[in-house]
Amino acid sequence: MFAQSVSRTDFEGVVLDKNSREPIIGATVNLPQYGLWAVTNIDGEFIFKNVPEGETAIAFQYVGMVKLETRTTISKQTGNIPRFYMEEANFGIEEITVVAKSNKTGASTASTISRSAIDHLQATSLSDVLELLPGQLASNPSLTSASKPSLRQVQSDGLNSMGTSIVINGVPVSNNANLQVGNTATDGVLTTGYTSTAGSGTDMRRISADNIESVEVIRGIPSVEYGDLTSGVIIVNPKAGKSHYQARLKINPTLTQASVSKGFAVGKKDGSLSVDFDYAKSLADERRPYQGFQRVTANMLYSRTFLDNIRTTSGLRFYSDLDAQKLDPSDIKYQRKRSSENTGFNFNTNILWSLNQDFLKSVRFNVSADYAEQKGYTQEIKGNFGYMVTSAMLDGTVASNRSEQVVRADGQLVTNTDQPGREALTNILPYEFLTQMTTYGKPLNIFAKAVANMFTEFGGFDNRIVAGAEWRTDVNFGRGKVFDPLMPPTAGLRMRPYKDIPALNQLSVYVEDNVSKTIAGRDLKLQLGLRYDMIQPGRNDGGNVFSPRFNASYEIIPKTLTIRGGWGITAKAPPLVYLYPAPAYFDFINFNNIGAAGLADEQKLSIVTTKVFDTSNSSLKIAKNTKSEIGFEFEHGGMSFSVTVFLEKLKNGYSFSTDFSSYHLFELVKYRGTERPGTYPALTVDPAATKNMVMSYNTPMNNRVNQTKGLEFDFDFGRINAIRTSFVFNGAWMKSEMYSTTPSFFQKNPDADGNYKDIGVYGAGDGSSYERLSTNLRIIHNIPKISFVVSLSIQTIWSDKHTYLGLDNTTPIGYMSVQNGLKYIALNPGDVINPDIQKQILESRYITESYNPLWLFNLRLTKEIRNTLGFTFFLNNVFMNQPLEESKRNPGNYTLRNPKQFFGAEVWVKF
Repeated sequence: MFAQSVSRTDFEGVVLDKNSREPIIGATVNLPQYGLWAVTNIDGEFIFKNVPEGETAIAFQYVGMVKLETRTTISKQTGNIPRFYMEEANFGIEEITVVAKSNKTGASTASTISRSAIDHLQATSLSDVLELLPGQLASNPSLTSASKPSLRQVQSDGLNSMGTSIVINGVPVSNNANLQVGNTATDGVLTTGYTSTAGSGTDMRRISADNIESVEVIRGIPSVEYGDLTSGVIIVNPKAGKSHYQARLKINPTLTQASVSKGFAVGKKDGSLSVDFDYAKSLADERRPYQGFQRVTANMLYSRTFLDNIRTTSGLRFYSDLDAQKLDPSDIKYQRKRSSENTGFNFNTNILWSLNQDFLKSVRFNVSADYAEQKGYTQEIKGNFGYMVTSAMLDGTVASNRSEQVVRADGQLVTNTDQPGREALTNILPYEFLTQMTTYGKPLNIFAKAVANMFTEFGGFDNRIVAGAEWRTDVNFGRGKVFDPLMPPTAGLRMRPYKDIPALNQLSVYVEDNVSKTIAGRDLKLQLGLRYDMIQPGRNDGGNVFSPRFNASYEIIPKTLTIRGGWGITAKAPPLVYLYPAPAYFDFINFNNIGAAGLADEQKLSIVTTKVFDTSNSSLKIAKNTKSEIGFEFEHGGMSFSVTVFLEKLKNGYSFSTDFSSYHLFELVKYRGTERPGTYPALTVDPAATKNMVMSYNTPMNNRVNQTKGLEFDFDFGRINAIRTSFVFNGAWMKSEMYSTTPSFFQKNPDADGNYKDIGVYGAGDGSSYERLSTNLRIIHNIPKISFVVSLSIQTIWSDKHTYLGLDNTTPIGYMSVQNGLKYIALNPGDVINPDIQKQILESRYITESYNPLWLFNLRLTKEIRNTLGFTFFLNNVFMNQPLEESKRNPGNYTLRNPKQFFGAEVWVKF
């Protein structure tokens, strides 16, 4: 199988600076077809030994330089060594790139965003960078609200952002152990009083754009090397290598940001050390300085080559951010405060070992540990309470406000807090009180990966084989929610240490073959891979999933027209918040005379029964997304055109919802009391008041489906040298449907006597459909001689629609009978429907909300002076176009469209 079908030879070359003709030391050289790499020496030279002869792709990278990708012919070298020239990435070069460039990762749809594009965009965080992708809408830069990634979806949601993997220096950023959430059992949502992205995607505000060298976004079917994702991959390549001192200052009406960076050469052969520091402060509104965001990041990245064949890149990252709403002096009534603090450290190392054996070419190791301390705080004055609360944690606990156990008039014991495990404190809440709660999280994320790159020729085909294994551990050692249990923020809330929650472990193995062959002068490329993920190996609450993936491309017209397509499955494990949710607590009043007039304190009595339910779902499945796409790329005369049609369907999406098993009946015994002097009333059971109570809670479920179909296009018409102007036109049409696959429930409030109504059951399919067609024409004018670039972005939203799904679910398919122990009774067509289970659907929900075409003009200019001083200015919404449009669904309501006019400037100095 491994027989050599072509001759081999050594290949040498030298890499030089295009302007100075000086050698570039430490540049990385890759032969991607064979999985080989090399690093240039002190003379800028590199060598690959024993590589196949013939034409192949070759790529060169170095910090601060424009990435060079070209083709070369490898043959026995008898004459001059080939020279390759790289040019510095500044605004004085002819082919300056300030937009996202379409490229193929294997044969999957992807875009690369360079450092010059990030500078021209004046990005403050990774979130701003994604604006350059086809179909993404422009917005004013802001750090005052959480920003989560969204790929190939009209309306971003937690599932899409959770399924987008962000990879920095070869290591994925994990949010699986984030447990900064509210009461999921009763609320059914992940929101809190403070900012949090638990159970969804990474907050991109925390990733500064100033230390990024380039970003690659894979929207299609990624290699099987990337896992624990459903939507796509955002690969962030930080600056690593020798570079100038650089200081940056950025300012706009709501943001101030400053950063410094430097890349040092540690001796001639001891590698390089890159360091950077960033500080940013943002206010939602300068007139109200009580709400804002602050960020501090610091990075060190050490790179070195050992023995000419071992390349290491190790990084240490510190990050700290504070998102806070301080006390507004005018908020005397409620005294609201909230804050979210995150401080963490990340260590990662990337080791690449070039072996260049006949079959095994290289081995790569990645190890990372990320530890953070999270602190979420909320406070607010609550009112109109006046009832008793309890700290009971055990199901069936009956507590009272008395220090002694309470007995009925017949001598039977009522309370049971003297039993082991049922000890509970109680308190009668005042009618107005200040609640304060702090949520402490200490997530630890560990990642380790080993990957082998192999190459062989078989049957005339080149085969670059990738095989690897990964281990991930996500665990949280935090104290969890901490508050005064006798002054709880909400009813039914209890404290739960996060350190008691098991860790999430994942073991993954994968193999992939990248096949290439030239047939009749046309390149054929195939990428066939299989990934196997084991979730919680060795535990009963785990699972496993196979993820096959396939990409292919073929040149119809050599170097001109290529068709490509792909199909694959991606999977995302449930984060800890879904895997191990908090229990549900219900507190019911059996007797209460606290509010009665004329009673002495020793006569007051309140009795509470606590019910506790495990809300976990032992049959929770792994969310999977089936992705498929087909497209073509056309290149001619400096122009390139790319079109991709795609379809994605995510099944088993996570949510907190109710099902039949989360509804329960509980007979609440009520007492009547006869007053007694000097002690609590004599209690007897009140049969008329004793009733069945209906309880329901939210449990993690796999009942969400996200389906998106669409068309992306990216047309680069090239640079017209006569007017020094290039035109780039891209955009996307997308239609996203998000709906539930389980029945919904409808229950009216109890009647005046406290009797519960039957629960109506309606069919599945409730959700929403979003459709949008948007384009962006970027006109880029540059004058290389004076290092000047100005661009105008013309964004057009041609169509924007929203439709409710499941509107045919107007009639219940059955009901749960309260009188029959919540037994489900199906309804047949023509059956008489009890009005108690019939929900009302607003007529407006049948109307499709749509908007007229909308234009947005954004202007940016960049000027460099002798590659030392740079200045960037932007003006969004140049013509102050913010039309008011009346809602078709709700006449009389108006929407102010387009972001407001906004401007900002950045200056940087290199020395």
